[in-house]
Amino acid sequence: MSRWRVIVLSMAVLAGVTLTACESSQDKAKRIQAEAVANAPKPLTIPKPDKELKVQGTTLLHDQNGDAVVIAVKNESKDTVVNAPILVDLRDAKGKSIYKNDTPGLDPSLNHLSLIKPGETFTWVNDQVQPNGIPKSAKVTIGPPEGKAPASLPELAVSPPKLGHDVSGAKVSGTVTNKSQVDQVQLVLYAVARSGGRVVAAGRGVIKKAKVKAKPAPYVIFFIGDPAGTDVTIEAPPTTLQAAPG
Repeated sequence: MSRWRVIVLSMAVLAGVTLTACESSQDKAKRIQAEAVANAPKPLTIPKPDKELKVQGTTLLHDQNGDAVVIAVKNESKDTVVNAPILVDLRDAKGKSIYKNDTPGLDPSLNHLSLIKPGETFTWVNDQVQPNGIPKSAKVTIGPPEGKAPASLPELAVSPPKLGHDVSGAKVSGTVTNKSQVDQVQLVLYAVARSGGRVVAAGRGVIKKAKVKAKPAPYVIFFIGDPAGTDVTIEAPPTTLQAAPG
């Protein structure tokens, strides 16, 4: 083999190696991008609605402090429902979707029902709605529960609400006593004000930790809407059902 042929062959081999290396880098970049897309947080979806969780009523509220959606849900099953997803699609007068609570990373209490006992009707509130327009209707979809209830549920006692007002608006305050053996973490309270059976105001509050064998934990809930002269009910379904191991 001549010297020139050896050089030409060597250059061809080198070019092939360079091309292969270049293609390998592209493939690696594509693989990394595909993995990033696959592992990215996904919007909440409900492929199949739950047939035994029925929407009994929906109310849209608005005032100078923002918007809220209030949904009454009845558990028609024989089991306690734990952590059922609830998706809300708010629409304007033309039927255009202007808000959905399916955003990745959203606080679970804003798109899940933490707990509903058999035969119970629970009034769920999302007071952090941010519609891109004026909502006129709501499409609500509730999915199958994602959790399982323990044999014994934590017991909580909520004091009667005391109505008040400050620079942030109308509010109710009170306490929650944890009578169970399980500390409640990020306990969400739902306040609903009714006049003549109609929902006219609602809000939600959070207690970071309601410990067992401790003093009653205080709560404060601000409203969307005007609760003056109404009947206010407070619901606080347990969010922590079992004590952490150890």
